[in-house]
Amino acid sequence: MRTYERVLELSRAMLEAARKSDWDQLVALERERAQLVDDIRVGDPEPGRDPSTRERKRELIQAVMQCDEQIALLTQDWMHELREVLGSISAEQRLSRTYGSQQGQ
Repeated sequence: MRTYERVLELSRAMLEAARKSDWDQLVALERERAQLVDDIRVGDPEPGRDPSTRERKRELIQAVMQCDEQIALLTQDWMHELREVLGSISAEQRLSRTYGSQQGQ
């Protein structure tokens, strides 16, 4: 159960990093969380027979999913901005190649 709780802690930290636009921290936390999720897949494939344990796992997983939804919204904005910046750089490079090569003529 502790691993599930740690996954939620990391998810909350990821959300906070996304809110602060700390993308490096977000990526580092996501890597750590991915390893724990893999550990759960291997070490805890069954939901458990005890209803209270199963319910607690369900609650933790739902909370993680809610964090992920919020992170996705925040990163969509960042990805859109990144695409615009990269598009602008690409356009500048094309102009530079086109008109820069003509300056020497």
